Amino acid sequence: MEDLAWMVRESASAWLRGYGDERFGAYEDFYRKALAAPGEPPKLESINEEYGHWVNERPGRLVHLLNRPVIGRALVGFFAVWIAAQAVPHAAGLAPKSTAVLLVVAFVGLRVFHRKRRKPD
Repeated sequence: MEDLAWMVRESASAWLRGYGDERFGAYEDFYRKALAAPGEPPKLESINEEYGHWVNERPGRLVHLLNRPVIGRALVGFFAVWIAAQAVPHAAGLAPKSTAVLLVVAFVGLRVFHRKRRKPD
């Protein structure tokens, strides 16, 4: 069984310093949900073991950060700009007139799209 006593010490000291350490709160929520489950109340040892498995199955902080809508949109935007910066010079070298027409159509289309979104219906 994993010893979770370190969580109490670190969380209590963080709380006394005025910081919000969410690890103990997450364990407390998990513990309360396990006790509130229908049926026979589980033993503390089994709850601690299940909590260890539950923590290991959760995605990391980086995944949570990347799943935020603002950051996801920014990453998609940067990726699109990077792809365009790589593709446009190659396309312009192969067919300059066609590339110019496609770029003008794309910019006009973006302008119309943004103007329609800005106008109230």
